[in-house]
Amino acid sequence: MRFLLPTLLALFATTTVAAEDRYRVTLEPAWRDGPAAVSVEVCFDGDPPHELHRSSAAAAFTIRITGPGGPILNHDRHGRLRLGELPDNACVSWQVDLARAAAEGDSRLALNAAGAVVSDGDLWFWRDGDRRRVRVDVSAPPGVRFSTPWPEIAAPEKLPPAANTTRRFAPEPTSAWWTSRIAIGRFHERRLAVPGGHLRLAVLGVDHASDVDRYAAWIRETALSVASVTGAFPQKNPQVLIITLGPQGEPVPWAHVIRGGGVAAELFVDRSASLDTLRADWTATHELSHLLLPYVTRRDRWLSEGLASYYQNVLRARDGRLDEQRAWEKLNSGFKRGERATRGGTLASATRAGRSATMRIYWSGAAMMLKADARLRALSNGRQSLDTALAALHECCHDPTRRWSAHELFTRLDRLTGHRVFADLYDEHVMDEAFPDVSETYRRLGVVPGWRGLRLEPDAPWSRIRHFIMNTPGMNTQEPGAPADPHRERASEGP
Repeated sequence: MRFLLPTLLALFATTTVAAEDRYRVTLEPAWRDGPAAVSVEVCFDGDPPHELHRSSAAAAFTIRITGPGGPILNHDRHGRLRLGELPDNACVSWQVDLARAAAEGDSRLALNAAGAVVSDGDLWFWRDGDRRRVRVDVSAPPGVRFSTPWPEIAAPEKLPPAANTTRRFAPEPTSAWWTSRIAIGRFHERRLAVPGGHLRLAVLGVDHASDVDRYAAWIRETALSVASVTGAFPQKNPQVLIITLGPQGEPVPWAHVIRGGGVAAELFVDRSASLDTLRADWTATHELSHLLLPYVTRRDRWLSEGLASYYQNVLRARDGRLDEQRAWEKLNSGFKRGERATRGGTLASATRAGRSATMRIYWSGAAMMLKADARLRALSNGRQSLDTALAALHECCHDPTRRWSAHELFTRLDRLTGHRVFADLYDEHVMDEAFPDVSETYRRLGVVPGWRGLRLEPDAPWSRIRHFIMNTPGMNTQEPGAPADPHRERASEGP
């Protein structure tokens, strides 16, 4: 026993004592009258870092930075604040004028949204680059809300009452260079239950509960459709920001997924769009489908964007928003756009080229996902699919702080499925200068392009696979028996 006791004491010490930097974020009473400044104090646990990562634009809106010895000079070094030599357990504080930042008109940095401000997290939430453990306490005056991608510690069952309140968060230790979006001010929040967790929805720029109900129904239905791929929503409690705009040319003119400190989706929405119009749109399905994958390095965007482009059509067929014929037509139209945009150079080099190769990047990846899905179903006699491969990946390797290359991820998927499908597709197409050839896959599936459109051949070798791709597992978000209405779809589908 005398040999066991020191071991137990050591184990207890290592499991109960963990270094944790403590942040206190204070939203002053001025926030009740509209956007104002945000004050931050951090007390470092032990030896402080030598610098903090922040937006390179932060200096212009910083009011003061103070350390144990007084003011800290506001020096930027490639978007970092130098702290110099500080004593152990030192505290540093700063204040950033978010109202003035939003008035600059750069929506990527900060924007006004009817009594609230949405800003890049690193405009005012500065942290070290070594992924130190962090706890954040946020104090807000009555009526002022705070939406962040950070996981909340002991989140209340109901949203905070209209009294002064403090909420505690534990940002995930992602790279300090991964961005986030944080909303502060007057807006509406909802918690949307989905299999495996809930979505933390924030809706900015609307006044009526009925408007919030419309967006909540749209996002929850989309999330349920995405959750059907693996049986649970792929992220436990993500943030979803909806920023409403005046009349636009499309229901959702812009949206993206961000992963700094936690997973989030940000969608800019035409506030005049009806629920039916939002349901018919592809964008939310595309963005939430990104969350089926872990973070993939930007040089392999063809994978993350390709998977989302594939599922934006497949899932809408499965939940009844498209019929099977229309879904195949939309996929085929995307492949044609990608093929027309393929003008020399490898897919790898096109991905590094940026927006000029958008069509090729998105639809090359989608073509590879179709080929992978069909091959897996054929090799396993229907027991495996892209869906089951993603479920196995999530089960074994869910780490929101890790960045994957496409080669690493494809290697892992082959190991999980026991079939060399993904690695072969990588070898065939990533260094190829041509658009992925889907003609043989089409032939086996019985997808027959023609000048009058697609024909689905009932006697094709893989006709059952073709059917199951668009019909299982899925769930129907419409009223029972209600047919899909393809006329509600936009003429231009996807990038």
